[in-house]
Amino acid sequence: MITGLAARIAWRQILSRSNSGFVRTVSLLSIAGIAIGVAALIVLNSFMDGFSGTIMRNLSSISPPMEVRIPGGQAFGTLEVSQAAEILSRWPGITGYSRVLEKTIVIAGNSGDVAGVRMRGIDWDSEPDLVQGTRLSNLETSVAGVVLGPILAERLGVSEGDEVRLASTDATRFSSMGRLLVDTILTVPVAAVVDLGIEEYNSSMLLTDLGTASGMFGHPVEATTLSVGISEDSDPVATAAAVTEVMRETYITGGMEYMVCDAFISSHRNLFAALGLEKAGLTIVLALIGVVALLNLLSALTMIAIEHRRDTGVLRSMGATPGMIVATALLQGGIIGAGGALTGTVFAVGTTLVINRFFPIRLESSVYWVDTLPGELQPLLIAAITGITLVACLAAAVFPALRAVRISPSQAVRYE
Repeated sequence: MITGLAARIAWRQILSRSNSGFVRTVSLLSIAGIAIGVAALIVLNSFMDGFSGTIMRNLSSISPPMEVRIPGGQAFGTLEVSQAAEILSRWPGITGYSRVLEKTIVIAGNSGDVAGVRMRGIDWDSEPDLVQGTRLSNLETSVAGVVLGPILAERLGVSEGDEVRLASTDATRFSSMGRLLVDTILTVPVAAVVDLGIEEYNSSMLLTDLGTASGMFGHPVEATTLSVGISEDSDPVATAAAVTEVMRETYITGGMEYMVCDAFISSHRNLFAALGLEKAGLTIVLALIGVVALLNLLSALTMIAIEHRRDTGVLRSMGATPGMIVATALLQGGIIGAGGALTGTVFAVGTTLVINRFFPIRLESSVYWVDTLPGELQPLLIAAITGITLVACLAAAVFPALRAVRISPSQAVRYE
């Protein structure tokens, strides 16, 4: 009952027409400042999360979460593949593995242009199940041929169904006349032209089957790396480190070739560390808006307490406890803070959805790796920002609350 009475008094004093116009203006500015601060933080974090998340998804669209390799670029033989498979097959959280053949080759198309590209030969039956994305699984092809990105296909002047020529430098030699002879040249069809995720992949990578890829090596090769898939609830970084440790111990005991397991995200840790640092810096700068809003709130609550000194004195003389006076002041801070936080949250969510739907932010894909900047709303982050704002507003109301408690009932009634 006391809390309900305190809430009615708090609400009445905030909306009281007896307040001076200046006090009401400061109160409205406090709500607006809190709303702007909350909205800025939510919008910033939404678009920063969308940017980093899109880059991560595009980078991993054709890459598995972990890979096993032999340091120094050494290829896997049949023995090495079986040794690695023995460890991977019994590891909890690992869903499977697949052989991969990677090599830098030369490709030529109908335009007469020649390009150096990164060839990635995969097992179409198992690789799509290991990659945490749908680009490979959507292809649903095991036809011998190559899959190109749109930029590379346009450069070569080819489309689906056309033929391209692949050349490897492994078997090159100079003739007696000084001419460069290339023995390993394959003519293969273009199985598909698809978006591979980022501009780098679309312009300098091709996908093919293991049979075609093995023909580009001058000697028998089982794999250059092993793709490793993990369950969604597993941590790829921790799992890769643990697998590497077991492989190292097995190598020391002479049980296998030295191998390491790398998490995909670890190979791009500098990029994501830079994005995280940028996000933290911008968050700190925008949080200063909230600090200014809290100072405005403190001023507004202090002025409300001063204007209603007589009301406070009357309440104290009628038996109101100090706790009730404190509760009234805290509720005033909570009401203003809740109004600003909810207004800012609604505005931020609406703004993000409208931008995503009607006004997408276009970026240069060759610079930023993404062509649009999406906003990804994180419910937990929004709740955290709103909750922290409310707590900060209640904390800002402590000083006016203590000031109101110290008002002497007799002095307030006599002189106010």
